[in-house]
Amino acid sequence: MLLPSAVFFVLFPLSVLATPLSSRSVLYADFATKHSWGNSTPSSAWIHHSTPDPSTLLKLRFGLRPSNFDTLIEYLSETSDPFHERYGKHLSKEQVDDLMRPTDETLQEVKEWLNWHGVEDEAFTSTSDRHITVTIPVSLAETLLDTEYHVYAHTNTDEKIVRTLEYSLPRHLHDHINLVSPTTYFGTTRSMKVTSHLEPDHPTLSLGSDVTPPSSCRTTITPTCLKDLYNTIDYTPTETATNIIGITGYLEQFASNADLATFVRSFLPQATNATFTLTEINGGLNTQNDPGVEANLDVQYATGMSWPTPMIFYSTGGSPPFIPDDNEPTNTNEPYLNWLDFIATVSDSDLPNTFSTSYGDDEQSVPADFATEVCNMFATLGSRGASVMFSSGDAGVGGGSCETNDGTNKVIFQPAFPASCPFVTAVGATTGIAPEIAVNEFPSGGGFSRLFAQPSYQTSAVSTYLARIGSTNAGLFNASGRAYPDVAAQGESFQVVVGGRVDSVGGTSCSSPTFAGVIALLNDFKLAKDGTTLGFLNPLLYANPSALNDITSGSNPGCGTNGFTTSTGWDPVTGLGTPDFVKLQAIV
Repeated sequence: MLLPSAVFFVLFPLSVLATPLSSRSVLYADFATKHSWGNSTPSSAWIHHSTPDPSTLLKLRFGLRPSNFDTLIEYLSETSDPFHERYGKHLSKEQVDDLMRPTDETLQEVKEWLNWHGVEDEAFTSTSDRHITVTIPVSLAETLLDTEYHVYAHTNTDEKIVRTLEYSLPRHLHDHINLVSPTTYFGTTRSMKVTSHLEPDHPTLSLGSDVTPPSSCRTTITPTCLKDLYNTIDYTPTETATNIIGITGYLEQFASNADLATFVRSFLPQATNATFTLTEINGGLNTQNDPGVEANLDVQYATGMSWPTPMIFYSTGGSPPFIPDDNEPTNTNEPYLNWLDFIATVSDSDLPNTFSTSYGDDEQSVPADFATEVCNMFATLGSRGASVMFSSGDAGVGGGSCETNDGTNKVIFQPAFPASCPFVTAVGATTGIAPEIAVNEFPSGGGFSRLFAQPSYQTSAVSTYLARIGSTNAGLFNASGRAYPDVAAQGESFQVVVGGRVDSVGGTSCSSPTFAGVIALLNDFKLAKDGTTLGFLNPLLYANPSALNDITSGSNPGCGTNGFTTSTGWDPVTGLGTPDFVKLQAIV
């Protein structure tokens, strides 16, 4: 319960009373900035709309610093290193929870601070020890964070959200709180970038007519093409009781059961019982009368590559749009956190071993504290034995003007997030059959993070590429940043059933579920072999580049430049290359 302001100072807990009130006043007034955008929003697509009513309720999430995150990363590096004796010996949910649990000191300091401002322990609501969530008036949130909230509208979607351009915390709490949200992250389920697009000028197949590889696959892609191209056609999964693939859906999209059935009849007739389990998170949709192209694409091709592996589709929604003067929780939705908070509660037996996500943002539009929190949570999935794929984006080295949003308006390459997180496997796009080349209808996303340092597992491969290109693009990218993509797969002319008819779809959204489907089969193989899963993939892949098909033709232009070019070995267009399932089996 939230105490009225008139009685804030009469119901302090004993722990607070142990410290003189004057000392607490000084301590809690010593603010230091946690994150700031300066005087403008991180994207010109967001414009100031209005000021929220002070009584409007805001659902604040305080992400607490874990007690042993460094230990978790150490374990992750060992269990994902194919040369380490602990390879494949992943942590359990309980072990991860213990490492991610905040210290008693952190809990006490944060609770005492909230109590001081009249928020009692009974008002805390969360599903995890990792964060504290409270629903409080905007006016109190502004006091806690020494900030001002405003309503912002998105120029393309007219979505309205309550955010702030900067926020602060008492200086001593910076050691205990990693992130407060919603604050300065402006991404939402409707403004995130989907990485697929319809291709109306491309040929489509009629229902019931699959293609014969390899020649027909030059113009239309179906599961048969991909199975033949990536060498999975002779593999039959056996571990369907324990192996699961997960597909995440945002942007108010959901997958259609009827369209999957039609897709299977036409392009995967052996999968007569193909279906998926739906999990709705934070108001995710499942109306079945207006399916999304993205959701149908992801489900249909993950099914096409991994059937009969069981599938879970996570439909992640958001809070209702902000309505001025409505004294209800506003649109505090922050998609990745909504999904990650939920998935952290899933038991080991129900956790998918493979995930694919086809959404993203410009990295520069994501606050560093938010991006770090999200990226670290992906690390916890890897430590539990899950492999996480993300599409690398469809804007090459950067879309639009590529100007920085720090006020200098400098033109530089713009990496994508979460593809730039070092704990996910980023997937770029290819096209063509014999030879397979970098996609040319749209520039496949790739480059170097400006936020995350280059991980050791890719240093050798990236250094070789950088030495080869010399001074090309010098000054336009961060050569010491995490480099992506890691791998690639086909990304053009995918035959997708939407609303009962076939559309041609392209994008790295095609590539991610395709690669994830291959990895789901590889997890099946590994489970049958030794009872373990692959977990975080990248160290294994970079240690065995010959297990992938190297792509040596193409580029990813953007920002008014030619971008990067492909090369022998790793490159920031197609990564290490496309999968060869039989070769991957050999290294597992």
